[in-house]
Amino acid sequence: MKYLYQHPEESSRDQIFLKSGKIFERYSAPVRKQLGACDEISPLEDYYGRIWYYRDITEYKQAEAELRASKQRLALLIEQTPLAIIEWNTNFEIQTWNRAAERIFGYTAEEMLGNRFEIIVPENARKHVNKIITALLTQRGGSFSINENVTKDGRTMVCEWYNNPLVAPDGQLIGVASMVLDITERKRAEEEQQKFVALIENSSDFIGIASMEGQVLYVNPAGLKMVGLSSLEAAKTKFLVDFYSPEAFAEFQQQINPLIFQHGFWQGEFRYKHFQTGIEIPTDCSLFMVKHPETGEPFCRVAVVRDITERKQAKEALLKSEAQLRQQAQELKVALRELQHTQTHLIQSEKMSSLGQLVAGVAHEINNPVNFIYGNLTPAKEYTQDLLSLLQLYQSHYPEPVLEIEDFAERIELDFLKSDLPQTINSMKVGADRIREIVLSLRTFSRLDEAEMKAVDIHEGIDSTLMILQSRLKGNDQRLTIEIIKEYGKLPLVECYAGQLNQVFMNILSNAIDALEESFIICPILGENARSIEQRTSPQICIRTQLQEPNQVTIRITDNGLGIPEDVKKQLFDPFFTTKPIGQGTGMGLAISYQIITERHGGSLECISQLGQGAEFVIKIPLIQDTST
Repeated sequence: MKYLYQHPEESSRDQIFLKSGKIFERYSAPVRKQLGACDEISPLEDYYGRIWYYRDITEYKQAEAELRASKQRLALLIEQTPLAIIEWNTNFEIQTWNRAAERIFGYTAEEMLGNRFEIIVPENARKHVNKIITALLTQRGGSFSINENVTKDGRTMVCEWYNNPLVAPDGQLIGVASMVLDITERKRAEEEQQKFVALIENSSDFIGIASMEGQVLYVNPAGLKMVGLSSLEAAKTKFLVDFYSPEAFAEFQQQINPLIFQHGFWQGEFRYKHFQTGIEIPTDCSLFMVKHPETGEPFCRVAVVRDITERKQAKEALLKSEAQLRQQAQELKVALRELQHTQTHLIQSEKMSSLGQLVAGVAHEINNPVNFIYGNLTPAKEYTQDLLSLLQLYQSHYPEPVLEIEDFAERIELDFLKSDLPQTINSMKVGADRIREIVLSLRTFSRLDEAEMKAVDIHEGIDSTLMILQSRLKGNDQRLTIEIIKEYGKLPLVECYAGQLNQVFMNILSNAIDALEESFIICPILGENARSIEQRTSPQICIRTQLQEPNQVTIRITDNGLGIPEDVKKQLFDPFFTTKPIGQGTGMGLAISYQIITERHGGSLECISQLGQGAEFVIKIPLIQDTST
């Protein structure tokens, strides 16, 4: 084969690139002898009759090009990485100093190349660094350390160092490579955090953190001691509801939680429960929500609580030292306030299983002083009339009293007193009668004396429930008056757990009132739609009772609100399911009602509703319970 490559000035060994894309190394016969045996193609003769030998070096050249590209990428990585990359020789003189190192330490590569490590290590840390260097030079593997370093402008900084020895293929140590990360700001933040944690840990106040769902995340040692918990692990198994009595938690949900969500903060006195004794602890509370700095959404709750038991005890001791009459009046005032408080709970609280005992207890406590007052009103009225008659006799027989008596009579306005005193006693009697009616309704509702299965008039239970809900049925400037339509059938006495059945009526009627308040609320948002609803109809609750043969009583409670969507209706009786905002419902009211009707009474409870057509709850229970099962 001739004329493959022809040129009169060719060297004895060079590279040839063919059109095929391959690269060949060409060498003369003398060079081939020096190389010895090797892969080659057939010798070729050129134009001048010279013999040349060719070897394919395409793969070698490709590998060489890839190595150069790899070195270029490595150089770019070293220059562009945010980590300081430093290469040292065995004398720990700097051989490589990338841009990140310039930025972190302030020295340029020209200033650092050839210098030893001492330039960036403070004197008090050099002994520690020397130990690390010794380990690296004896090839004991890589090392990680956190060291203080000094910048060009004299600042002290804290850095993480990742060091690895550089070992040649023959096992000889040729240097050390280090990667450095500036963690000065992180260290400062950690120190500040530790100070903050120490402040919380050593505080004498209860400091706790909970998730927005109520799961306890943290309680400091003082808080654990205050509520009688053994450890933080024990606290993390609790929820907010566990830290209060049922009554206190209901008050918290109704009065305090909405304010926290509205303003992000609440401060005042409240009661916590001791887990060992169950005793309520009076406290001064500061409760607030922490919001995410980026989204602005609340993500946890924080409580700072101080035990004020001693202050409360001192105040109670002072109250006990007051006169007996003032004490009795105060007790009556407190009892009336507790009654109002209990009525509020009857509207909102879904802890109905314990509410009956509370209502009955309050009714009993009020009943005793009211009976005392009521029983003495008639004798007081007679005594007053006798005294006024006696005074009249004195005035008729001694029309000219002495000057001192005449002055005193003018000062006390005797004529007005004689006409007003009987009216005052009559007003007191009217008030006492009203309180006795309320107490009777509460006792009827609670049915504490009828905790066992007993034949009762369920219409009385419905009426007592409606009386307790009277304040929510009345209209104001925010809502319309709710009309109650009663279509009671002729029912004999029904065997049931009367107190529990009243709790079912309370739950269903309260939900119906909530639905009507949402449907007929008077606000600008609804605009013309709201006015058209008001013109078309008014909020109504219809209660129908019916006896169905042979042994079944049906109670239907219907409202004309917005109705219930199908997906909500499927979950209506599931425990903890609620459509109300956080803090306004626990999702247990209808679940408990369903259990009372189906399990305790062997009946059924269902909801019939369509959007825009209101909702109807149908209760069916036996007239006479089957005691054989």
